[in-house]
Amino acid sequence: MRKLNQFDQKDLNPQQQSAVEAPNKPLLIVAGAGTGKTRTLTSRLIYLIEKGVRADKICALTFTNKAAREMLLRIEKPLAQSPRPLISTFHSLGAKILREEAGLLERNSRFVIFDDQDSIGLLRKIVKAAGIKNPDLGPAYFSQKISEIKNGKIALNELRKSESPEDKTIVQVFRRYESDLAKNNAFDFDDLIEKVVKIFKSHPVVLQEYERRFPYLLIDEYQDLNNKQYELVKLLAGKIGNLSVVGDDQQMIYGWRYANLDIFLNFERDWPGSRVALLEENYRSTQNIITAASTLIQNNKYQKPKNLWTKNQKGGPIKISEAGSEEEEAALVIEQIRNSKLEIRNYTTAILYRTNAQSRPIEQALLEENIPYQIFGGVRFYERREIKDVLAALRLTLNPEEEISRDRLAKTFSRTKFSELRENLLRRTDLSPLKLIQFFIKASDYFGYLEKNFINAAERKENIAELMTFASKFGDLSAFLEQVSLLQPTDVIVSSKAQRASNKKQSAISPSQYAVNLMTIHLAKGLEFDQVFVIGCSEGLLPHARSLKDETELEEERRLMYVAMTRAKKELHLSFYDIPSRFISELPQELIRFESLISEEKVFSDSEERYITLD
Repeated sequence: MRKLNQFDQKDLNPQQQSAVEAPNKPLLIVAGAGTGKTRTLTSRLIYLIEKGVRADKICALTFTNKAAREMLLRIEKPLAQSPRPLISTFHSLGAKILREEAGLLERNSRFVIFDDQDSIGLLRKIVKAAGIKNPDLGPAYFSQKISEIKNGKIALNELRKSESPEDKTIVQVFRRYESDLAKNNAFDFDDLIEKVVKIFKSHPVVLQEYERRFPYLLIDEYQDLNNKQYELVKLLAGKIGNLSVVGDDQQMIYGWRYANLDIFLNFERDWPGSRVALLEENYRSTQNIITAASTLIQNNKYQKPKNLWTKNQKGGPIKISEAGSEEEEAALVIEQIRNSKLEIRNYTTAILYRTNAQSRPIEQALLEENIPYQIFGGVRFYERREIKDVLAALRLTLNPEEEISRDRLAKTFSRTKFSELRENLLRRTDLSPLKLIQFFIKASDYFGYLEKNFINAAERKENIAELMTFASKFGDLSAFLEQVSLLQPTDVIVSSKAQRASNKKQSAISPSQYAVNLMTIHLAKGLEFDQVFVIGCSEGLLPHARSLKDETELEEERRLMYVAMTRAKKELHLSFYDIPSRFISELPQELIRFESLISEEKVFSDSEERYITLD
């Protein structure tokens, strides 16, 4: 085996090196915020290869395309021409397996992957056909319940035993939904894990093949696993136990997506003979930010204790600001950005918030001040009407049985035009994605349709041009559609409204090219910025009102605040209006600099007396 000299242990601290060189048995790397977890996991992958493990016998799983790309870039030079490991998201791996095994589930390899809108559309037809009149039992309700079943939160067998009319209806709709998915030669997003688990349980020979193919399994963000993903991991790694996982229980913020923190906390119990390694040196943030965030998270009872520390400089205080309204808060944040010692054109700045709705006053203030920005997670590119129309044509070409795409095009065009278009598309299965898009636009006169029906037809054409640019990278239609289905909010960057207002062409750019980045805290996880503004640090927003009566949910909200704070490298600003978040009072007061727009107080206090007003 050729020695991979590029892997230099001198670049690792002692804790990281110990984790990298751990014996081949179940390993849990507990990695605090900013401690280099991806670097450590990647280094372990390379170390295994140095010790004689064939690279193509290793499967590394992440939750985001961004993390997968980062791992691929890190191994590119060290592995050179070696066989490559499979580095993938959970759902990409699931799609890959289903392409090979779809025949076991009444599909073929040309299946399509339904997104949320497709699933809702299918459920709308099912609810209507079933004659369900209860307004509380609509498509969105059943979509949620079906997702809970497929992710292992509720048991289908228990629903089948139930005498509740509502549970019986859920089972009825679930059965029809599953049947219609098969009829459409389609899987939904949850199926990419759930159906693979089903295949592995029902067909041991298939499971044995993948155990043989990937006897070494590495997993990033282990704290975010849900029950069904854990079943997949147990099936793949249970017999051999060559499992290395990394994560941080203090950053588990996806309980609403069924993440089960017990899976992380019970690792040593569930994997006998396992080893735990702690990564506690933070390389990202100033000492003050680390101390404040660590003090906050210590209020959670449900966690693995760790002592996060850093050699970085002390840095300035955490800046807490009080405003009288969300508009005043937005104006204050803009003023702070303008007055920052960090030049906004040379440093990254982020404004983080709990819910998407909070972006409105901030966006308005940025536009008025002509500060360019980009917003993550708004209307996604692939959810735009014109893009869905084009993709529907491609999906129907690949999979003629698929009703959702057929119905979409049938509503867009006249009956005669649709019938003619469908026949023409089905004769063009040999075209590349780009050529097929060009054919669809010409055959349907789609640009003419846009010009006739939409005042922003030029913008919609530009979006299609952007889609064509991306499609030109693919020769295979199935691969292109799968890639589109697995894209995530942080993969597609939406150009700023400020840029659109000045009639500049939209383009995909990197975060550092814009002065200000706007996103929810959930989307910010895994990112870092020189200065961070966390807005809406008010009771009812952060923590959210829904969590106030449940200690488990309240702890997740505190983890959310912790994640937001630890995104900051140099400066951290927290702001609120109305009643301040209880989390602010949990910060060490000696590290805080407080200012208020509605009082003359210079020291933060959450005393109820300050909110009493006299008429």
